Amino acid sequence: MQRIFRLLFIFTFLLHVHTCPAQDKHVRDSLLTRIKSLPEDTTLVKDLIRISHEYTGADNDSAYSYGIKGFELAKKLGHKQLLGDAYNNMGDLYWYKTDYAAASLNYIQALRIFESLGSKYDMAVCYRNIGWIYVNKNDFTTALGYYEKAMAINLQLDKKIELSQNYNDIAIVYSSIKEYEKAITYFQKAIQISISVKDSEGELVTYGNMSVAYDRIGKGDLAVEYTKKALKLASGQGNLEHISFEYAMLANYYTKQGKTEEALDALSKGIPIAKQARLLPVLKDCYETCADIYAKQKNYLQAYRYTDSASWLKDSIYNENNSRQVNEMTAKYESEKKELMINSLEKDKVLAGDKLQREQTFKIFLMIFCLLVAALAFVLFRGNIQKKKVNEELSGAYRQIEVKNKDITDSINYSKRIQDATLPSRSLLHKLFPHSFILFEPKDIVSGDFFWYTEKEGRRLIAACDCTGHGVPGALMSMIGNNLLNQIVNESGITSPDEVLNHLHEEVRKALKQNEQHESRDGMDIAFLCFTDDGFMECAAAQRPVWIVRDGGLTEIKGDKFSIGGLQTEEKRRFTKHRIQLLPEDAIYISSDGYADQSGGPNGKKFLSKQLKNLLVEISGKPAAEQEKNLQQTLHSWQGNAEQVDDILVIGIKI
Repeated sequence: MQRIFRLLFIFTFLLHVHTCPAQDKHVRDSLLTRIKSLPEDTTLVKDLIRISHEYTGADNDSAYSYGIKGFELAKKLGHKQLLGDAYNNMGDLYWYKTDYAAASLNYIQALRIFESLGSKYDMAVCYRNIGWIYVNKNDFTTALGYYEKAMAINLQLDKKIELSQNYNDIAIVYSSIKEYEKAITYFQKAIQISISVKDSEGELVTYGNMSVAYDRIGKGDLAVEYTKKALKLASGQGNLEHISFEYAMLANYYTKQGKTEEALDALSKGIPIAKQARLLPVLKDCYETCADIYAKQKNYLQAYRYTDSASWLKDSIYNENNSRQVNEMTAKYESEKKELMINSLEKDKVLAGDKLQREQTFKIFLMIFCLLVAALAFVLFRGNIQKKKVNEELSGAYRQIEVKNKDITDSINYSKRIQDATLPSRSLLHKLFPHSFILFEPKDIVSGDFFWYTEKEGRRLIAACDCTGHGVPGALMSMIGNNLLNQIVNESGITSPDEVLNHLHEEVRKALKQNEQHESRDGMDIAFLCFTDDGFMECAAAQRPVWIVRDGGLTEIKGDKFSIGGLQTEEKRRFTKHRIQLLPEDAIYISSDGYADQSGGPNGKKFLSKQLKNLLVEISGKPAAEQEKNLQQTLHSWQGNAEQVDDILVIGIKI
């Protein structure tokens, strides 16, 4: 049942937090006609942003197209207020594309501009938007700080509707961290304001959120009551998105109460509306709820049909949301690389032609020199002028190449910010594993190695992943791996290490189309750990070991001899789960192969796993921060002036 609750919070953000004008085709057509005759001025910028708002949620591609036009024109005009509005709008558009890293960058740029202008209302809007970025990263403490900043401004400005939204935001944070009584208090404040100012949209959203809070504290009847209130408002507004959501919520509550007939009735009304509005995540969850109900009724044929439909929708959602992002990054990288190569070849051709011309000119001047000594001064003067011109052309060509190199580097640096945003926060690491460290040193700007950790149902999970390649190709694989791990564990609820790797292998092969005739060999090696509350560690690994240091000795748990993804010769690939009883002062280490493969030392040889294991035994008794420092100093001392050969990742956890 938890899956629909998470979708509801996201949906309330999309429909209510990013408040945009109602979709009015007449208004939109009027604006589209008007902008054709407008000059490039501030009025045109405002109209482009408004058109972008009008398309948002109905045609997001058109919304993005008009939004970027408005942004470029605002930048060209140098109008600060409009540029801030354009940045904020771009943040909204990237949010709808689920590109949260790009959304965050645009919100922060907008906030800087509004701070410089002293525009408090716009600052409050940015604080709320940034708060939702941190909610998405499960950093609720930081999110609450931004929401409170927005609330303070709106209290000062007496902005009722915005204040209602602030209370709703804060309530959602408290609900997410299971402080439900505080959440309900803030929801009630939000509803009081919404009713007083006749904000039916705000009232609708808050009722839906309150139902979740009441359900989670065991007050199912109140959860149903508030969901019906939200459904009544949504039906009055003709809001298809909310209507389908509320029916899905009712079905979940009725199912938990054992009222299967009422649940199926709600689903029979919600599914057609979700289809009409093309709300694929809602439709998928409705199908899964139907499958659960029919399975409990032992109607396995119906349960299978709904499970199959939900699985098909899951693949569609993945292709729309994830494959698009990876393809866009790859296409941009390849396009800029080819452009640089073409320009370089053209410049070389120009330089070769100039050289040939100079040689021919020199021969002619030599003949003239023999016949007419008096013309020598003129010839030398002309030759110097041509030489200077060629040198200037050479300098210009090299400058253009440097600019292209900088553009590519800037593009990859931007990719690094996106990759960093997808990695879990270090604060979450120290919350889950207080005595731990991560040594992470990419070979290039972006990395093919990545770390991943989370907590699910009281089980703490962590992984060290080494993808095929490094740099941009490796980073693309790491984004696929990170997205799939979040999907398998956080969305599907699979926590057993062997089952996680089994699903990860199948999903990587599916994502890279490796089941087809001409399959790629790309994939990843991984060590995956799960710590339980009863003092055990479960682990599974693909091509990577797990090391346990205890009482001055090191035990190695070898990973299975095959990778995630890539070539598969066996009929079915299955990974092995190990279960180990842990003792106080045990130290556990997982890593990629980058540290052991680093060349250096007096003879330029690899560091090797044996020397790394000896080093881990030697430092295992020290605090985590000192262990990381010793590993880093030893690595840099060994490497010396040698080039780093691969991405480096070492994770250490002390019990």
